[in-house]
Amino acid sequence: MTNTFLELSFSRMVEKVSDYAIFLTDRSGVIQTWNPAAEAMKGFSEDEAIGQHLGILYTDEDKRRNHPEHNLEDAAKQGTFQESAWRKRKDGSLFWALVELIAIRNDSGELEGFCKVTRDLTNLKQLQDNLAAEKERAELTLSAIADGVISLDEVGAVEYVNYQAQCLTGWSQEDAKGLRIEQIFNAVQLNGFGAEDDGSGRTETRDTTSRAMRVLRARDGNQHIIEMRRSEIPGKEGQPSGSVIVFHDVSERRRMEEALRDADRRKDEFLAMLAHELRNPLAPVSAAAELLALGKLEAGPAKKASQVIIRQVKHMSALVDDLLDVSRVSRGQITLDMAPIDMKLVVNAAIEQVRPLIESRQHTLTITLAPPKAHVKGDEKRLIQVVANLLNNAAKYTPPGGTISVEMSVTAGDVCIVVMDNGIGIDPATQEVVFELFEQVQRTSDRTLGGLGIGLALVRSLIKLHNGTVKCHSEGLGRGSRFIACIPSLAPDEVVPDRRSVDRLVELPVANPNLSILLADDNIDAAEMMQFFLSTMGHQVSLAHTATQALEMFKSFAPDVCILDIGLPDSSGYDLATNIRKISSMQPVLVALTGFGTRRDRDKATQVGFDHYFVKPADLDALSEVLAAVSPRSVRH
Repeated sequence: MTNTFLELSFSRMVEKVSDYAIFLTDRSGVIQTWNPAAEAMKGFSEDEAIGQHLGILYTDEDKRRNHPEHNLEDAAKQGTFQESAWRKRKDGSLFWALVELIAIRNDSGELEGFCKVTRDLTNLKQLQDNLAAEKERAELTLSAIADGVISLDEVGAVEYVNYQAQCLTGWSQEDAKGLRIEQIFNAVQLNGFGAEDDGSGRTETRDTTSRAMRVLRARDGNQHIIEMRRSEIPGKEGQPSGSVIVFHDVSERRRMEEALRDADRRKDEFLAMLAHELRNPLAPVSAAAELLALGKLEAGPAKKASQVIIRQVKHMSALVDDLLDVSRVSRGQITLDMAPIDMKLVVNAAIEQVRPLIESRQHTLTITLAPPKAHVKGDEKRLIQVVANLLNNAAKYTPPGGTISVEMSVTAGDVCIVVMDNGIGIDPATQEVVFELFEQVQRTSDRTLGGLGIGLALVRSLIKLHNGTVKCHSEGLGRGSRFIACIPSLAPDEVVPDRRSVDRLVELPVANPNLSILLADDNIDAAEMMQFFLSTMGHQVSLAHTATQALEMFKSFAPDVCILDIGLPDSSGYDLATNIRKISSMQPVLVALTGFGTRRDRDKATQVGFDHYFVKPADLDALSEVLAAVSPRSVRH
């Protein structure tokens, strides 16, 4: 081939190329040739382009920084210059170009000019930008979700680790990329949780589309219970192109589930114990009632049967009161009557309460009280309840003939009470839970020791309300127990009332005879027994079983006292009290007698006009005291 033919063939090829703008410049960059593709791509005709400096194709920013000249210099030095950058068309629009600038030299090596080849890659650039944006959005999404995500290639090498997976495994994206999954994801069967690593490296990451529970051992040695799933990423022709592992930490959920199961277990045990505790007093009550019903008992046996019933009813009432106390404390609905008190008086009162149980079990009780000043600011009734509960526990869980001691000490800032016994003791493993609600760490098979597992929970709650602490210690089963309750001592400048004993209820008053009483209760047995009791005291009692009947009876005579149940069948006792207040010119004394005992119920009763509030079974001594203070209408003016 002749040179002329080759030059002609090359010229024709350049003219026919449609995807590449190809043109020549002189040594200074002035355009000498211009192919049709250049005109189509850049918008300049051949006449407009030839004779112009190639700088017309650069952006204004590129021209300000002399980028065209630098490109020529680089091409002259290196023989060629390549870049991907924005270029400008005649109409000012920009396109993304792949550019190559080639230095042309003669046989002597002298620079003759340059050949510039340009390809428009705007569509490819847009596609790449879209893919990059989508990748960024995907990575941001994966980083934001709570699940750990690890993607692998077809041979199991790590490609991507999201933020949550980095936190759980301890491996960063940079450190993990390219490693085998087994190196960063050490997940073993759940039954190995908590066991020492045997170094076997048996990692469970095989493909599974169903969720599996595993233990993940992190890079720093920490362990997490995880729920995981591994799925294949489909590729061409149905062949997997990799896989993805999705997992999340369920350690806290597992702990909560275990806590719920434990709470459910304790609830079942509590209900069984509650049934036992309620049946125990019901048996003697039932037997005594049956004997009284025969009507053949002389005065002595009849009195004894009545005393059995009274004693067991008080026991059941105390049981319900404890349950209500725990409920109120747990909901923050208990109010303390705080006042300066001497803890020695509190201990003495608590001992008096528990003394019958201590004596019945033939225990030896030793008492060591503190120096003269053992003063705190607290609720006297609740603190007696605390000490009595601790003593009651010691008496119940110490075999007959045991030893119980009560010690009091005054240390810097605290008054501490220590209750010790040589009873059945507590397993050290369970000492942390003895103060939990419904928890009983030791039981006999026949449940003869009783208890609902609420006493110590109540102790802890009441002590906390006094800003104090309570703890227990035992050397183990059969080695006794030691409970220590401490309460902040009183400030030196606060005065404590001078008292020798805890306040007692006054002696029962003598009832005013001839009080006219309206009694409304839909429980016929309860109503008739209350009527019998009040009548025995010398009062005139009219009985109603509905609110409508009670209101009609009230209109027919003017009672001195109305004792009203709240849960009447046709209308509430609140409404009945409101109606009585509306129609009465001489207001009677209104007494609520109900099974509802919450603070809200009491507040509502006060709002509608009740003067007194009693929770069933009523304290008959206290009710007698209320009635003794009422003057009959015949002497009221």
